[in-house]
Amino acid sequence: MADEDTTPSNDEAPAERPSLIARINALRDWASANRLRAVGVSVGLLALVVATVATWLYLAALTVSSGTPTLQQALDAYDAGEFEEARLRVVRMTESGDLMPDEYGGPLFVLGAVKAAEAEQQWSAVLRQTQFMIASKYLQEAKAVGFPEDRKNEGNTLLGRALIESGDNRAGLDVLEGALQVEGADQSQLHLTLASAYVLADPPEYNSALNHLDTALDDVELTGEPRVTALLARVNALAKLARFNEARATLQAIPAGDMTPSQLAIAAGQIDIDELRRQLGANINPDFKPTKLLDAVQASIEKLKRISPADPYAEEAMYLSGVAYGHIGDTNNAIRQFERVRKLFSSSPIGIAASVVEGDLYREQKRDNAQALTAYRRSLSVLDAPSAYRNQYLPLPELRQRMLAAHSDFLAHDDFPAAMTLVEQLDALLGKTKQVELLAETNAEWGRHLLQKAMEAGVEPVKLRREGRVRLREAGIGYEQLAERHFATEEYTNAVWKSAECHLGGQSYTSAVRMLNEYLRNEPVQRNAQALLRLGQAHLALGEPADGIFALEECIELHPQDAAVFRSRLDCAKAYRDEGKAREAEQLLLANLHSSGLTPQSEEWRDSLFELGRLLHDDGKYEEAIDRLAEAVERDIDTRKARLANYLIAESYRRAAEGPLAELEKAKTANERESSTREVQRYLTEALYHYEQVRVEIANSNTVSLLDRAMLRNCYMFKGSVLFDLGRVERSPERFKAAIDEYSNVSTLYQNEPFVLETFVQIANCQRRLQEPVKARLNIDQALQLLAQLPPDADFLATTNFTRSQWELMLTEMRKW
Repeated sequence: MADEDTTPSNDEAPAERPSLIARINALRDWASANRLRAVGVSVGLLALVVATVATWLYLAALTVSSGTPTLQQALDAYDAGEFEEARLRVVRMTESGDLMPDEYGGPLFVLGAVKAAEAEQQWSAVLRQTQFMIASKYLQEAKAVGFPEDRKNEGNTLLGRALIESGDNRAGLDVLEGALQVEGADQSQLHLTLASAYVLADPPEYNSALNHLDTALDDVELTGEPRVTALLARVNALAKLARFNEARATLQAIPAGDMTPSQLAIAAGQIDIDELRRQLGANINPDFKPTKLLDAVQASIEKLKRISPADPYAEEAMYLSGVAYGHIGDTNNAIRQFERVRKLFSSSPIGIAASVVEGDLYREQKRDNAQALTAYRRSLSVLDAPSAYRNQYLPLPELRQRMLAAHSDFLAHDDFPAAMTLVEQLDALLGKTKQVELLAETNAEWGRHLLQKAMEAGVEPVKLRREGRVRLREAGIGYEQLAERHFATEEYTNAVWKSAECHLGGQSYTSAVRMLNEYLRNEPVQRNAQALLRLGQAHLALGEPADGIFALEECIELHPQDAAVFRSRLDCAKAYRDEGKAREAEQLLLANLHSSGLTPQSEEWRDSLFELGRLLHDDGKYEEAIDRLAEAVERDIDTRKARLANYLIAESYRRAAEGPLAELEKAKTANERESSTREVQRYLTEALYHYEQVRVEIANSNTVSLLDRAMLRNCYMFKGSVLFDLGRVERSPERFKAAIDEYSNVSTLYQNEPFVLETFVQIANCQRRLQEPVKARLNIDQALQLLAQLPPDADFLATTNFTRSQWELMLTEMRKW
């Protein structure tokens, strides 16, 4: 069965809906049929009209409130402490695009004022400084455009304070000083603000602070607590200016009921302590004791100790009593008081001051540098940023001065690790550039100290010398970094010079040459002669004689009147001597000796005399060498040079005897033999005397260098040689026996060195002269045994004239004699 088709046909029209008018008419007809229905409909229609009107009013208010805020609304929100709302209103004002360029002063003022208010609430000094810096930028822009008329005084005050708090103290003071000229300014408040700023300036300007305090106090409307605070600030400023009687008079003028006993005790104690500090610092007599003032400070301590820990001024009272204990010499109580303060108030300005003064006491009174360092590091660890540092108890300049004094004291007492540790903590306080300078200075002092200690330490203090040179090289690098930071300033060449000097002391000659050339390129006048001298010395140390001589000759030619020319001649003469140019060397040395610019007492003159004697010895002019060297010894030259001079005198006498010995061998008559014999005896006896003198000096010396060891060995050997020659000339068995004793000393002291083989040979020669061939052969056997025991890699040619195989052949042949 098919479904019925329910779809209407096209012929059927849809049902017609009633119109709105028809519905209203129907409602009216329905309501008029009954009185209650009419009342109900009327009430409903009235409610609908009221609701419609209310909606329209709400939408109108909403439309108004969502429009562009006004400057006054932003200022009202700021004044009410609604900082976020004030900021949002300013943002909407600026985003609307309705502001004219000259209308931005007000919104910028609001933003700056809000940021300054938020900065006041920051606990971190760094964040506080950053917020004030942002505030100062807003307020500077606002001032440039124009503060709102009724906010000019407030704007200038806020700007000045923001600049000061952000670290631009001078600019802030200038703004506040200028604000005093604005009509309608709160003069008293501005003067008080300026006074506080001048006290916290770097350095504190107490005279300026005092002037502003006096002006503010002239205002009769300044009363109550603000006036007492200003008077106490005046007391403090007068005390810092050493106007102690005026400070006490000001304190006494404050009505007793206007300040607490704690305030009175602190202010009076501060005056007494400042006066005691001034008197003790000004008197150079260590036994000076201002009894009356000491008693007053002791009485102040008792008053301060009675202040309750719950008192608002307890922190200041505890700190001040610690300072007082320190000034009267009660170090232990002072330290205990400062420990108490910094434990209770570690991060406060007073806590920082307490840690620093505690460190000073440990360092100065107890010489406990470890404890002092701990105290300093504790205070520096809470110092976020110097530009944000505000501390009337320990102003920034004083804090810097105390840290620099501690560093200098560590250096003066040779505590270089402590000095280095302290400097590593001072980058924030002093700045990176000053820290780099102090690190370089510390390394330089440390290195020189180690090298000086090495000279006094005994035999071969290799480790001390190595450490000292490492420190000097680090100092050279540090000064080089300092020079980079001072580039294009007057300090640049000075830092380059110090770098070169330290590199020279550290034997980093390549770096020294580089820095000296840099110095000469950039410094047209000062120390040029000395720089050329140092450059020549560095080149010579690098084994570059041509470059060294060139620099030294340039110094001599270009700076003939400079004191450095004398050392340049001396070093150039040594270089000429090493190059085999004895004549040129002699001329330079004689130029020094004949110069009117030097006296026999000067070091360069005496060194030139010594070097001339040494040059004459090397040139075979032994008689002249003896005279020059003897005069050098008489002129009190350096101890080490005097020792070498005596050794060269002994050598000159020994070598001078070679001529008469040869003549003695050729002498044909008795007179010739007698004359030559006397001459040989004179020379060799003098040589023997001077060899023994050198030996005794070295034996009694506290420090023995490699050169000293070589000279000591040669003294024994050459004494044996001289005694052997005297034995031959005098035909004296006693001389041969004495020679054997000297050679035996060498074989005993230097058993494992190749040159000892020579002593066995010489002993055998002496024994043959004594007609003791068996003993001579035994000594040759000992020599062969020693030869077999010497290490395979022993360097025979370094101290003898033969190789191992040559020694073996010679000793084997001698054994057959």
